[in-house]
Amino acid sequence: MKLVVSLNKGYYILPEDERNYFKKPLDIVLSTGEEIEDFVRVLKASQEDCKIITVGDVSTQTILDRGLIPDIAIIDERVQRNRSEIVDMSKFTVVEAKNPAGTITLEAWDMIQKVLKKDDIKIIIKISGEEDLLVLPAIYESPYNSKVLYGQPNEGLVVVTVTEEIKKKVKNLIQKMVKINEN
Repeated sequence: MKLVVSLNKGYYILPEDERNYFKKPLDIVLSTGEEIEDFVRVLKASQEDCKIITVGDVSTQTILDRGLIPDIAIIDERVQRNRSEIVDMSKFTVVEAKNPAGTITLEAWDMIQKVLKKDDIKIIIKISGEEDLLVLPAIYESPYNSKVLYGQPNEGLVVVTVTEEIKKKVKNLIQKMVKINEN
């Protein structure tokens, strides 16, 4: 069963007074290099059929450094708002989308939806703007049991295993945002 979020035309903006809801990790946090190594080792050893999606430049490179290539990586070539080209993109097909800070654009959401349908290539979605909130549509659109990884400032790497419960949590977060319709 797939949850439905009506998007039609428009985009979502995160209001200042709702930002506190978005600061809590959505699932487990791996806070040490050893925990991340163990997670990658277990994931590589399992014959689990799941998509691996990373959101963020540091999260993506952290996983690449441990020999795991995500199916989809969403990056903005910035680390803590400073320009950075730390991700080795040579193993990926690169596509682009726009997504200003504090938003989820329909363009970026559609791109995530589109690339999740591809099973035969590794893809980087290079965002012009900011990728932080794109973890929400990445989780929402991913097949069940997918692993969505993103950084939690000063805490570590969050690993979200996509379940119905997590999708409901994400839907509730998206509903806290303001939907802006384009004319």
